[in-house]
Amino acid sequence: MTFDETSPPQIIKDTLRDASKWGKIKPRNDDIIIATCYKSGTTLTQQIINLLLNGNQDFATMRDMSPWVESRQHAPKPEVIEALASPRFLKTHLDPGALPWLSEWKYIYLARDGRDVGLSLYNHCRAMEAEQAAMEQVDTKINGPANFTEFWDQWVETGSPRWDFWENIDRWWQVRSQPNVLLVHYNDLIHKKPTEVERIARFLDCEWNAEISNNVCKYSSIDYMRGLELTGKLGSSKKNKQKTGLVNKGINGRWKKLLTYQQLVRYKQIVTQQLEPACADWLHQGKITD
Repeated sequence: MTFDETSPPQIIKDTLRDASKWGKIKPRNDDIIIATCYKSGTTLTQQIINLLLNGNQDFATMRDMSPWVESRQHAPKPEVIEALASPRFLKTHLDPGALPWLSEWKYIYLARDGRDVGLSLYNHCRAMEAEQAAMEQVDTKINGPANFTEFWDQWVETGSPRWDFWENIDRWWQVRSQPNVLLVHYNDLIHKKPTEVERIARFLDCEWNAEISNNVCKYSSIDYMRGLELTGKLGSSKKNKQKTGLVNKGINGRWKKLLTYQQLVRYKQIVTQQLEPACADWLHQGKITD
């Protein structure tokens, strides 16, 4: 599957996303797109790219510096995005077919083992629920069931309370061979960070040396990112110091103590139905075998 400037964007509009917002953004040749389905290292990668481009630990909020363009809740106005310095690095949770597709743009797509994603999304929704409760604005539609078993069974089949995980993974996998696309796996980003960050730096034509590597690894660690969350720099207000839910534990494999044998069997069935074998291998092992 390939896209180019003539490909008409797919129309996606749901509770949290409106793809038409991308049509209001004036493109620049050096724009960078950070894409994930969700809960796969988006904020971590935003920080890594910020450090590669700007060496910047002093910023107002990540949401302002690297906005989620199609968001119906947090996206800034087009004029605010226009005012951002180049190169801009913009966040999305859309399929590639719903985005503007320019050969000059760089697209970085992150994925993570679906079992880790489902659990991380559950924890994220519970954090959001607690924040909403404090403001008396609980939205059960975007939080999903509080019971983990109910949440998991619903999510793995449908993607609810977000969007379909399997479709998003598959569609980005199909464009992996395009020269302006880089696939990155969350597990590699955590456990092989210097190597993966170097891959990202080379892809973006950024300067790379030992000093930069040490700086990026230091200021994108989970502990450092949690500190940013508490100061409000990831998107919450410093005044109320509510957790944003953007950074959870960052640990893989916790699903092993939560998912039942039947749930794991069903998960594997869905993987086989929805993804080609090489894509499934990459999703679970972090390496591309084809």
